[in-house]
Amino acid sequence: MDAVRLAALVLATISTGMVAGIFYGFSISVLVTMRGVDDRTYVDLNQKINRDIQNGRFYLVFVGAVPLHVLAIVLLLGGGRGSVLLPAIIGLVIYFAAFVVTVAGNLPLVAQLDRANAKSDATAVRRRYEAPWVRFHTIRTILHTGSFAAFCWALIAFGAL
Repeated sequence: MDAVRLAALVLATISTGMVAGIFYGFSISVLVTMRGVDDRTYVDLNQKINRDIQNGRFYLVFVGAVPLHVLAIVLLLGGGRGSVLLPAIIGLVIYFAAFVVTVAGNLPLVAQLDRANAKSDATAVRRRYEAPWVRFHTIRTILHTGSFAAFCWALIAFGAL
């Protein structure tokens, strides 16, 4: 049974690390590049990115991490591995906080940006979108990274690392 518990914990950790990595990679590459483009290009490119990231592969990891977290925690409940439970629960709570930031912060801004069209004032659209979206993105990146760290801690407590 310990092998099943460990497998669930490893999968939860991997999925969390993948999400943290997606957001971190976006922060240090795409966001850096986008600072230097004109306003119309910025709006058009963000609209395309926001549409394209909504795909099954992204959702499989982003949303799929949650049931993996819950499964790992449930399996750990009966395994006499209390020292692993605390970091796993912390990881789930932090992941949930990052999820809330995305749903309550980033997604309304994405919807607002999506309503802009070619006739919209790109400078005004960018001004309303960029700073708050980047702020929420930074928060969720930090939170996802914290969640990943908590699950790594759980693996260490499990004795897997």
